[in-house]
Amino acid sequence: MHLTERIEQEIVSKIKDSETFKNAPTSRGLLQYLYEATKNDTHLKETVIELEFFKNNLSEERNNPRVRVNIYNLRKKLTAYYETEGDADAWQLKIDKGQYKVRFVKKRAPVAQMNKISWSQLLPYGLLVIALVALLLTNMTPKAPQLWRSLLGTDKSTNLVLGDHFGAMGQTMTGGKGWTRDFEINTVDGFYDLLEAKPELKGVLHPSKYSYTTRMAAMATQRLQQFFQEYDKEFSIRFSTQTTLPEIKEGNAIYAGPVKNENQFIRFFNEANPYFNLTARTLELSRHPTLNDTLITLGNAVVDQEYAIVSKYPSMGNADHFVFFSQHDIGVSATVEYFTNNDSLQKFEKKHLKGKKYFTALFKVKGQHRVNTDLNLEMVVGF
Repeated sequence: MHLTERIEQEIVSKIKDSETFKNAPTSRGLLQYLYEATKNDTHLKETVIELEFFKNNLSEERNNPRVRVNIYNLRKKLTAYYETEGDADAWQLKIDKGQYKVRFVKKRAPVAQMNKISWSQLLPYGLLVIALVALLLTNMTPKAPQLWRSLLGTDKSTNLVLGDHFGAMGQTMTGGKGWTRDFEINTVDGFYDLLEAKPELKGVLHPSKYSYTTRMAAMATQRLQQFFQEYDKEFSIRFSTQTTLPEIKEGNAIYAGPVKNENQFIRFFNEANPYFNLTARTLELSRHPTLNDTLITLGNAVVDQEYAIVSKYPSMGNADHFVFFSQHDIGVSATVEYFTNNDSLQKFEKKHLKGKKYFTALFKVKGQHRVNTDLNLEMVVGF
């Protein structure tokens, strides 16, 4: 059978509509984009995909692994699809390693058995099968740690939401035009409220088409990706300023980033935590049956020392959130590493959870030049 564009699109659509891809909107969209780009002979490379598919033109995000992570996830889903639902498909869609273009490969028909095989001939193959099964059982995917089980041991999708910063375009301090950041303005609505209060800025400042993240985003993504791969799981990557409430509610979510950008996870944290209230500047503990009420100020002018807040709490639809908050880079980077290390996870679960499924932990983090961090656990409250 000769493959026409109509047949190729039918193959792509069948994959996108499969059970394997049902809860992976990013993989579905990326597959369709790569097919159309291949058909149009687009010169596909990482920067082109970042610009055209993810709609991001950030020169500051040159080392962002988002494209590589999502292409890796797409290849894994294609492999899973052809091992299950697509096992009988006559054609297979492939994306070769190191490449982004798609190609279609005709599946070879199974070769018919030619001769009857005797038991003596089968015996060596039987022993080989037994050995392979034993090896497979030995190398099975390990059981997920208790804290991560609701994210790693379920078919529910997981989104990693990276905390980015809203910015505006306008005149800079040197008189030129560029991107600026004001920690008091964190959303488009906040920006226009500012223009109403200061009409002299109308026409001078405009909302930027792109946001900003620090190197924390790349470090946290890399560490979480390695951790999820250990348990044969995956996640989609999004940015907080470009993520809506319905998207956050659609499955499990991990937030990694600052608290001072007034991201939407602060609201979810406060609704789910019975004893804590978090703002961009403070963490308040109250109404606890045994602990004294405490107000902690998060703001700190010292960039190599800060507080970090880590919490796991229930969200809507039997989903969970796992959040990593801090003021600067070092808090998020250090706590993500701590909670993706199996040794520290086991110690934390044994000492602090004691049958509790959810918790909030406060760390004080120090780091020379924002590296070589030192973590000190100040408080853990389970619920």
